[in-house]
Amino acid sequence: MREKKPNWPYPRIDHFPGKFERFSYRTYNWLENRIWPVRPVPFLAIITTATGYQLRNIGFSDLQTNWQIIVKPLMISIGSVYTAVFVLRHFLKYFYFSYKGFLKENPKKPSFLTMLWGALRKVLLKIAPPQLSSCDRLLPNLPLPSLDDTVHRYVDSMKHFTSEEDYNQLIVKSNQFLSAEGRTLQRYAWILHKFKENYVTSFWEKYIYNAGRYALPINSSIAQCVMYGENDLSQVYQVARLLYIETLANLSLDRQKYLAVGEGLLSTRHYRNIYNGCRVPGKEYDHFQWNPPCRHALVVHKGTWYKVDTCDENGKLYSVDQLAKIVSEMMDRNDKSTGFLSKIGALTTDKRTEWSINRQKFFLENKNNKKLLEVIETAQFVISVDDSVEWGVETTEKASQYMKDMITGNGNNRWFDKTMNYAVCANGRGGATGEHSPCDGAELDHLCENFLNIDKQILKSPSQQQQLENVKISENDKKELKLAEKLEFEEVNGMKEEVERCYDSHMKATDDLHMHSMIFLDFGKGRLKKCGISPDGFVQMAIQLAYYKDQGKFTQTYEPGSVRFYANSRTETLRPVTEASCDFVKSVMDEQSTKETRRKLLQNACEVHVNNCKEIMLGNGVDRHIFILCVLAKGLGYSSPFLDFYASQKWLLSTSNIPNMTNSIDEDSSVDKIMLGGSFGAVAQDGYGICYRFGGNQAILVHITSYHSSEITDSDRIGTHLREAFHILADLFED
Repeated sequence: MREKKPNWPYPRIDHFPGKFERFSYRTYNWLENRIWPVRPVPFLAIITTATGYQLRNIGFSDLQTNWQIIVKPLMISIGSVYTAVFVLRHFLKYFYFSYKGFLKENPKKPSFLTMLWGALRKVLLKIAPPQLSSCDRLLPNLPLPSLDDTVHRYVDSMKHFTSEEDYNQLIVKSNQFLSAEGRTLQRYAWILHKFKENYVTSFWEKYIYNAGRYALPINSSIAQCVMYGENDLSQVYQVARLLYIETLANLSLDRQKYLAVGEGLLSTRHYRNIYNGCRVPGKEYDHFQWNPPCRHALVVHKGTWYKVDTCDENGKLYSVDQLAKIVSEMMDRNDKSTGFLSKIGALTTDKRTEWSINRQKFFLENKNNKKLLEVIETAQFVISVDDSVEWGVETTEKASQYMKDMITGNGNNRWFDKTMNYAVCANGRGGATGEHSPCDGAELDHLCENFLNIDKQILKSPSQQQQLENVKISENDKKELKLAEKLEFEEVNGMKEEVERCYDSHMKATDDLHMHSMIFLDFGKGRLKKCGISPDGFVQMAIQLAYYKDQGKFTQTYEPGSVRFYANSRTETLRPVTEASCDFVKSVMDEQSTKETRRKLLQNACEVHVNNCKEIMLGNGVDRHIFILCVLAKGLGYSSPFLDFYASQKWLLSTSNIPNMTNSIDEDSSVDKIMLGGSFGAVAQDGYGICYRFGGNQAILVHITSYHSSEITDSDRIGTHLREAFHILADLFED
C-alpha cells in the first residue's frame, strides 16, 4: 500500500503581509466570524442581488442624479439577509454547539438526537468547513453549577485525605455556608454568569496567573520536547528550520488558516497569544501584551541576544537555507557579550514585583535599552542556541537533565516573559519552554506537534555534508541577506548587582528542582485498550498507587480537565481521588485481596474517572465555581470559614495528561518517532508534579518533579513506585 504523504497543517506563505493585505484578510475574517456558516462573498452577493431586485424598475440615470435612492433598498437587504443569518446562527448556537448528549451515550448505539446532530455536523463541515475562529462566537456560555451540587461534591471529595475530626468540621462549615453567605455569593455569580460569556476566565487569569508574585521559571513555565530518535539536522540547520516553520505558523494564525482541532466545536480564543506577545510584569498584577505579527525573532547565543529578521526588506520570507546562513554567520562572530551583560536574561527569572521595578529602572528609563526591550517584547518568539549543552535520552539521567533544562534554562538563555522560548542543543535536539499564563498546554502541544510533523515528516533533510555546504555564507550573501543584529544593552547604575542576584537565585532554584524522566517502553495505550479500560484512568490509578506507597496516604490531587466546548474557556480541575480509586489502591495493598477483586475495582475506578471527565467537559466542575465564590467573597467583604478552608488546601500531587492534538505523527511506526512530552514544576514544596503522555500504542512518557529541599519527597523514588504500579495494574489483565 502506498504510504500517505503528511499534509501541511497550514498554508506555505511566501511573504510577510503588507498593511493593506493584512487589513483585507483581517476584515474578511472579522465578517466570517460573525456570519458563519455563511461565507462573506455569498453573503455580500445575496445582499447585492436583493438590492438590485428592489431597484429593477429604477433607471441608471436616476441613480446617477439621486444616489440616495439606493440607501433604503440596501438597508432592507442588509437587514433581511442578516436577520436570516442571525436566526440560523442562534439555532446552531443553542442546538448544534450546545448539544452534548453524545458524551454520555454509547457511540455504537447513539440516540436519534445524536444521529441528527451528527448528520448536521457532516453537512456543516461539507458546505462550510470552519477556519480557526469561525465558530468561536457560537460556542455556548460556560454553565453555572448549582451551589448545593458544587459544595456537596467538594465535601465528598475531601473525605479520603482529611481526618475524621476535620471532615466533620468541614461538613458543619459547608452547611453554614449553604444557609448563609453562600446563597448571596451564588446570586452574584449568577449575575456574572448572565453578563459574561465565561464567568471564570478573566478572573482566573488575573488572580491565578497575573496576580502571582512568584518567579516564572519552574512555578509557571512548562517544558515541551521533541522526538525520542536521533536528530538528523545540525544545530544551525535546526535553528533555521525553527525560524522558518514557526514564522509560517505565526502568519497562518494571523490569517486564521491554522488548522484547529475539534472542527469548530472547541474554543480557540487563546491561540493568538502563542506568538508575538509578552507577559509584562507589574507591581501588583502582570498583564499580557498582545502584538501584531512582526518580522523578527530573537536568537540568544552565548548570552548574546540577536534580532533575526525572517524576511527580506520587501517582505519575502527567507528560505531555510538562507536562514541557516544568517544563523551560521551569527554564531561565528566575535561580538559575544561578557560579564554580567551575558546574563541579562536572568532579570526575567526574578519575582514579578522586583522585575517590574528593574524593568522600569534599567529599560524604560534608558532610551537605548527601552528600544531593545521593545524589540524583545514584540518578537515572534525566542530561540536559544545552546552550544555547551548536549543532552540525550539514552538513559533516565540524560533524559531527566534534558527535561530539566527545558523548564529552567541556564539562567541567561531564556526571556521567560515570552510565551515561547525554543532551545536547540549542540547535537541539534530541540525543545521549548512555554509560559503558561496566556494559553494552556493544549495549544502549546498543538504547536509542537505541527512543528514536528513538518520538520520530521514533510520537509526533506539534506545530508550532513549538504547541510555544511548550505550554511556557508559568501560575501555576496552578506550583501543580499539582512544579517543578525546584536542587541547592545547599556549598563545602568545598579544593573550588575541585580543581574547577579537574579542569576544566583535562579541557579539555586534550578539546583533544588528534582526531575525524574521515565521513558516507559514496556507497553503503551495499545495494551490498555485490550484490557478495556481508560488509558488516562489507568495512569491516574497507577499514580494513586505509587503515591500511596511513597507517602502512606492519599492526598488532594489535581488533574486539568478540558472545558473547551464553552466560549473563552481554559481548564477545570478533575479530582482523580474518589471512593472507587481508594478502594482499588487499598485492595492492592491488602495481601488478602484476590486478583479478580482488584481487577473489578480497577475497572470500576477507571469507569468513575471517565464519567468524572465527562462531567467536567459538560461544565459541571467544582473548583472553578468555588474559586469564583472566593473572589466574590473577598471583593464584597464576606467572611467565610468554608471558603477559607478551601483556599488553604494544598495540591501535594499535581498531574497532567498531555493529549495528542493532531494525530499527525505515527508514533507506532518507530520508537524514534515517540514524542517525549512535557513537564512542569511541583506546585507545593512537599509535593510532586507528574506530567505524562502516551507515545502511541508502545510507550508511556512520564516526567516527575519535586524539590531536593523537601525531606519527604523524592522524584526517583516515586518514579520507581510508578514503574512498578504500571506492571501491577497491567498484570491484572494477563488472563
